[in-house]
This record gives sequence, structure tokens and C-alpha cells, in this order.
Amino acid sequence: MFDLVQKNKTVVQVVLGLVSLGLVVGFGLSGYSAMEGGPSWLAKVGGKSITEQDIAEATRGQVISDDMKPMVLQELIRKQLLLNEAHDLRLSPSTQQLQKAIAAIPAFQDNGQFSPQRYQELLGAQQISPTKFEGQMRDDLATRQLLSAFMQSGMTSSVTLERLAKLMGEKREVSSAVLKPEAYLSQVTVSDAEVKQYYDQHQADLKAPEMVRVEYVALSKDQLAQQQVVSDEEIQKYFDAHKNDLAKEERQAAHILIAVPKGASAADKQAAKAKAEDILKQVKANPARFAELAKADSQDPGSKDNGGDLGWFARGAMVKPFEDTVFKLQKDQVSDLVETDFGYHIIKLEGVRTKTLADLKSEIADKLKSEKGTAGYQAQADKFNELVYQQADSLKPAADQFKLQVQQSGWITRKGTQDPLLNNPKLEDAIFGDDVLKKKHNSEAIEVVPGTLVSARVIEHKDAQIPPLPTVAPDIQARLKHDKAVKLAAADGAKKLAALQKGETVDVAWDAQPKEMSRIAEPGVATDRLHAIFAAPADKLPAFVGGDDAALGGYVLYKVGKVIPAPTLTPEMRQQIEQNLGQMYGQAELTNYFGSLQKKAKIELRAPAKAQQ
Repeated sequence: MFDLVQKNKTVVQVVLGLVSLGLVVGFGLSGYSAMEGGPSWLAKVGGKSITEQDIAEATRGQVISDDMKPMVLQELIRKQLLLNEAHDLRLSPSTQQLQKAIAAIPAFQDNGQFSPQRYQELLGAQQISPTKFEGQMRDDLATRQLLSAFMQSGMTSSVTLERLAKLMGEKREVSSAVLKPEAYLSQVTVSDAEVKQYYDQHQADLKAPEMVRVEYVALSKDQLAQQQVVSDEEIQKYFDAHKNDLAKEERQAAHILIAVPKGASAADKQAAKAKAEDILKQVKANPARFAELAKADSQDPGSKDNGGDLGWFARGAMVKPFEDTVFKLQKDQVSDLVETDFGYHIIKLEGVRTKTLADLKSEIADKLKSEKGTAGYQAQADKFNELVYQQADSLKPAADQFKLQVQQSGWITRKGTQDPLLNNPKLEDAIFGDDVLKKKHNSEAIEVVPGTLVSARVIEHKDAQIPPLPTVAPDIQARLKHDKAVKLAAADGAKKLAALQKGETVDVAWDAQPKEMSRIAEPGVATDRLHAIFAAPADKLPAFVGGDDAALGGYVLYKVGKVIPAPTLTPEMRQQIEQNLGQMYGQAELTNYFGSLQKKAKIELRAPAKAQQ
């Protein structure tokens, strides 16, 4: 309930440099490796380029797989489409609006007030300048203004709403049985001739790609930070300069919450207050029972099992009425009722503490080391790059000078590797280039993620080749047997389904316990099967449907045994359905809007590189 991460959600999104819009727009990106080679940009949206650096900034330098990179690129394309449109419509927040939005971010506040010092420190820790951050905030506010009209949209008639509630609320009791291919394997044989035929017809599929193994060294800011030395005097100086932030008073509190839902009636609110007052009397009569009563009666699921304990927190972590009370209590004192947007609280102060230099020494030392490592990184990076270039026949000199470990990789192909540190397009290009692959030189030092340089050299190389038949024959035979078993299961399943639909008795191992299914997507049930289940006439049960199901791995049969009518539509349910419909209509309009933006914008994607084996 009191979630600091949620409170800082806006700043987290902006610092990551990626506005998450939850939109689906397909641009046909098949894989990041398809965009290797050529110019540095990955996409252009209305003349605005999106580069490798933008990808790195959007993910804050985290190593991500090739499969994930097209998704990040799509998100950046969506963001740029919106920014271009907002610019064309002259949607830009005023300086006053920008200042207000930044000041409202809890991460930048001290005792509920905007703190310029915290603002500078947090941005500094993220290595983001105020100018850049404020530009990102302007973009974020402009796109939010552009999208605000789509957040809620559409009106629904009472007749439509009633019918929808009846359809969506209805359930059906269903039993299932899966005919697995494994059960039919004993009926299948595969000849040597079939294996040979498959081998001859699928040479391209069986061909193993060219691959290498490398040794490499990595120089990173983190490693440089660990090598730094920080004196006690430096730690003391930092502590003295930042004491107000570092050594804030923290309090540990426990509470009992009687929740009041948003929009509750006056009667419901009064009932909740009466219940809270009754519990308060019990606590006042015997404070030792606080944890017991919290476990029994508190409606805060995050703390009730711990006797209401909320742990330690400083000012700014809780809602204001709650926080104001906590910081007025004496240790072991119990408050009167405290009302917040969540309901009525009974609070007990468990403890008070202030962190000392001894408590913070290790944390401060790590921070100072990190700052020193960052400050010296560029100079060290230049020396590292120069050394791996000048002594190109070995990585050992660089490893010795910078106190690094020479590591070895697994197999790497032109499509990537499982090692996330080496899964970088520029590094892969270098590894498979003539200088590294054929001349056996070190690669140049390549920044695979911000703050980490890697140089690699090839230690083993295999040309692309088709494995001999004896090597792959067992795998081919297993594949062919499985394919035949799948066909047998499907044929037997279709035969059983036809018999069941005729009313015949069939030996089928149905689930021991039927399952209630709704029209809403059911995990593990294909959409067409779900439609068929609810299309079965309610007056002619049991009914049977079925078909091949790749997700379940066989042929599945469903027996619809009973219809469970929708519950009576309550005012709360009606409100929820109206909200969901409004969001659905808004999402549909937003999708159409995005389609129009995409059509009128000039979007260029890097042409796929020529496939390499």
C-alpha cells in the first residue's frame, strides 16, 4: 500500500528514457541481427534518427537479447511518432507546468518539499544532466497531453450493458481429455530410408553455422570503482556535507487498517469508523495485544501477517496524515484513529533511530569509489584501447596492466551468443572480420554497454558445415516418430469426437474434476475451442468439441456438462463494466489514431543485411 516505487513511477519511467504507452503497432521487425552493418541509425521517423545509443539509453545500458532489441526499437518509434505529432500541434508544457511536474516527484522532495540538492544528486547518480532530464520531462508531458483524450471514451446503452454482463458472466462446467502423441509412439516405426530421405531434403535446416570461441577481457566502470581507495577523511567529509539527507530520523511503526473503498457511501464509511473505534478500545485496554489484533482485523494485506509492522521509514514515505501522526508519537505510544484516503488507521510507534557514520560508512565508501571510477573511466578506456591495439597478438598485457581476468566464451555464431556481455552487434562484426578471424588479432575495444569495454580474440573456429548422417540420425528418427504419433493422435481424437457427438459411449479419460470456464480467455484453452464450448446449445448437454492443440501437445476433447448463469448485475459490477468498455473504446480509437500517424509519417528502417551462413 505504501509503495515507494509506485510513488516514484513517473521519474523512473522518464529516467529510463522510455515512455511506456502500452500500444501495439507492428513494423515488421524480424530480428535485431537483420539490421547489422551500414549506417549508425536503426530507424528514422519523420527525419528523426533512432540509434544504437538511443537503445542503450532506453534500457539504461542493461544487456538485452537480440530478440528484445526490436521491441525496444518499436517502443522508441512509437514515442517518436507521438513527439513529432505533439510538436506539429505545438503541444509543449510551459516552464511553470514543467517546474510543477518536477517538483511533484517524491524522489526529488525533502520533507514533502522540492529539494534542488536531491534533484542534482539523483540526476548525477543516473549520469543525466538537468537539461537532458527536463527535455525528457517536456516530451513526456507533451505526449501525455496528446493521449489524454483517449484514456476514457465511449458510452454504452443499458440494454447493451445488461446483455454484455449476461454473456461475460455466464460460465460453463467443462471436462477435458488430451490424447498425447507419446501414447501412440509404440505404434510408430521409422525406416532408415525415411531418415535418409529427410536428411537429403533438409540439408539447409541441418547445416551448422560458422562459429568461433573467443577469449576476451572486459574493462568496466564497476571494476575501476572496486580498485579505488577511499580514505576515512573522504568518507567523513562526504557524510558531513550530506548529513541532512543521509542521517535522517527514521521510525518504525505498525498499524491496523480498516479500509474504506474509494467512493464508499456515508453509511459504509460510518460502519468502518465504528469498527475501527471498537478495535482502538481493545488496543487501549491492552496495548500488548496490538500485533494479535492486527493479524486478526487489519485490512492491509501487506502488513497484517506481520502484526501490522511497516518497517523503518523516513519522512516522505507515507501519506501525510499517517506520517504526521507517526512523527509525533513517543516510542510504544498508540495513536487515536487516523483517517487517510485508505481508511482508518490505528498506529503504534515501535522505534526511532538515526543512522550514524558507522552505519553509512560502507555505503558512502562504495559511492565515492563509484564516482572515482566514473571520473577515471575515459582516461583508462583510451589506454585500454591503445594497449589491445598496439599488442594485438595477446590480451595478457591489457589484463595484467588493468588487473583484469582473461575469460573464455562458449560458441558464438554470426547470429549471436548466449553470453550477454558478448551479444553485441559491433563486437560480433569485429570477431567475424578478417583482422580478428583470419589474422588472429585482438579486436578493438568496443563499448558493449555504456561503461563497459570488451576486446576479444579468436581461439577456435569452425566453418559452416552439414553434420554427417550418423551424427544426426537419432534426432531425425525421433522427430519423424513424433510427427507420425501426432497424426495418429489426431486421427484417433477426431474419431472419438465424432462418436461422442453421435451419443455413442467412448472410453475417454476425462479430468477427475470439471473446470468452470468463462468467455474471457482461459489459460491453456485455444480461442477457437473456447468459442466452440460456448457455442454449444445450452439445452442439449452434454456437448462435445475438440481438435488439435499445439499448446497442450496433442488432440484435446472437451465435454460441456453444465451452464452456470451469470450472477445478478450489481451497481459495482455495472460501474466496472462501463469503465472497461470505456477503456476498450478508447484503446480502439487510440489504435486507429496510431495507424493514421504511421501512415502519414515517413518511417525508414535499416534494410536487412544479407544473410550469412
